[in-house]
Amino acid sequence: MRTLILTIALVTISLSRGAETRTAQVKNKFPEDVAKFATEPVPAPGGILLVGSSIFRKWLTFASDLAPLPATNRAFGGSQTKDQLLFFDQIVPTSHARLVVWYCGSNDINNHKKPDFILKNTQDWINRTRAALPHARIVLISVIRAPQKREDGYLVLVDEVNKGLRSLATDSTDLTYVDVNPVLEDSAGESLVECYGKDKLHFTPEGYRRLTSVLHPALEKNWKQP
Repeated sequence: MRTLILTIALVTISLSRGAETRTAQVKNKFPEDVAKFATEPVPAPGGILLVGSSIFRKWLTFASDLAPLPATNRAFGGSQTKDQLLFFDQIVPTSHARLVVWYCGSNDINNHKKPDFILKNTQDWINRTRAALPHARIVLISVIRAPQKREDGYLVLVDEVNKGLRSLATDSTDLTYVDVNPVLEDSAGESLVECYGKDKLHFTPEGYRRLTSVLHPALEKNWKQP
């Protein structure tokens, strides 16, 4: 009997340690992703920095899509607003960017974070960016009203966050809010299915084409402003 109890205890400990290891691997993913940025070419001062989550990270054609604007992509997939704050020092100050472009909050919503929490973190990130890059402008991109958000019942939260982002940019000379959702929806406000992949969240090439059609002129305008 004692042998059986000991065996069960050892198995339980082993499984527990295995679970901790898997959790640690998940937690270590972001530092590894961010550490890779240090091995990439240092962007020239005065360029454009893209930060945020996987909508930007998966944008593999961003350099050619935004050309001739000098853009650098430092987004990392799965990140929430708290992660952007945690790794802020490794990403934003060293870019010496003239324009910083933010897309984050979608993963917060999927992880049941409240709009007030998301907007507070966004404001904290804005304040830190202003302190680190006092001559830079900031562009806030709307959270995308993707089919996944519709199916999971998150559209109200998405709209509330976007309303808050728009409000943050109101009467701020260094902040611009860009709503990219209109070009991703039809006249009835329904998502254009050709813009999204099988997960109904991330973009197809058509989605990125439409994103570029709105973002490129907005970034060009803001990058040229003093």
